[in-house]
Amino acid sequence: MLRYAVIGGGIVGAALADRLAGEGASVTLLEQDRPGRATSRWSLAWLNAAAKTPEAYHRLNADGMRAWARLAAELDGHAWYRPVGNLEVADAGRRDRLEATVTRARAWGYAARLVDRDEAAGIEPALRLPDAPARDLSFAWFPEEGYLLTEPLVERLVARARRRGARVHTGDAGRVTGLQRAGEAAWGGGTERAGEAGQVTGAKGPGDRIIGVRTAAGDLVPADVVVCCAGRWTAGVAAMAGIRVPIVDPEPPGSTAPGFVVRVGPVEVPPTRVLHTPGVHLRPHGPHTVHLEAGDVTADLHTPEPVLRDLADTLLERARRVVPSLREARVQEYRVCVRPMPADGMPVAGAVGAVPGLYVVVTHSGVTLAAHLAELVTRELLEDVRLPELAPYRLERFTEDSGRAAS
Repeated sequence: MLRYAVIGGGIVGAALADRLAGEGASVTLLEQDRPGRATSRWSLAWLNAAAKTPEAYHRLNADGMRAWARLAAELDGHAWYRPVGNLEVADAGRRDRLEATVTRARAWGYAARLVDRDEAAGIEPALRLPDAPARDLSFAWFPEEGYLLTEPLVERLVARARRRGARVHTGDAGRVTGLQRAGEAAWGGGTERAGEAGQVTGAKGPGDRIIGVRTAAGDLVPADVVVCCAGRWTAGVAAMAGIRVPIVDPEPPGSTAPGFVVRVGPVEVPPTRVLHTPGVHLRPHGPHTVHLEAGDVTADLHTPEPVLRDLADTLLERARRVVPSLREARVQEYRVCVRPMPADGMPVAGAVGAVPGLYVVVTHSGVTLAAHLAELVTRELLEDVRLPELAPYRLERFTEDSGRAAS
């Protein structure tokens, strides 16, 4: 029986470890913190596909939404699955884009429709609509969208994976420091040079198969296949094998990878839907807490703490204007959260041909896609096939040989 090591205990890695274990595979999940405590914990966790293009990517995401519905039926969905719909309000500057999204989504068979002001108010009674002429606003309802509560979800995925026989290593025992190759005393000590996307460099030969993962605890976890689901840390793990996975670097000031999120409460009557309004995006987060984001309220890893606090207050004030029941709420938590963003915005999923035994999965839409990617990747791994659904997302698309420069 082949042994699989899954690096990363976020929503993608947890879903994959659970799926592999459910198929009887020998699985070890490695996570440097607690599973689900990094990006997955702070995500808006919005299940959606309406605005995603091209059509193949839209359908991948729509299939992802359906995969969660199937999983909810067998894994305590009441605790984490919230298919409550998404209501979007666009001002004059974004009205045409929203209406075009609805038209395209409907043509692809997706549940979407424009609604008027009165229907929007009925869909979400907690929402106070902006004081603007009707011609300046547009409303759209996506009834099959929703959100996930990722912490209880990941907790259940990991617990079930354990029951199915998976081993879970956390802390130093789950912090990856190197990838072991056949015939090498050590590999991944930090001296390798990452080459072009999907191409191995350095002294190691491209035929040297990975045989295990080294950890900060000094252990070697044997593995016939290593699956990197490390999210924002994917580039670093891949570099241990001399491979470059092009994702947006979160470190430079102004990087688009970090996002700013805020949790506020208490709120007596929280909204029930996912809401996208011109100044703030929000959703419920538990019975008395609301999660806030906004695309124009940005921060990076260098933003000073006093500025972050001011940004959090700004988002709360915007939210109060559209959800009056937040008038007594206060900022409870805020965070600059680094999102894994492949350079072209599309997922990366597939075996790395230059490094036998290495498979990479990284995507910005991890919450929507994780359950379905777990299904597809498990099939590829256990059946030794290359599925057409994942063909557009291979790492090799970034190489010069494919006619696209690595970026």
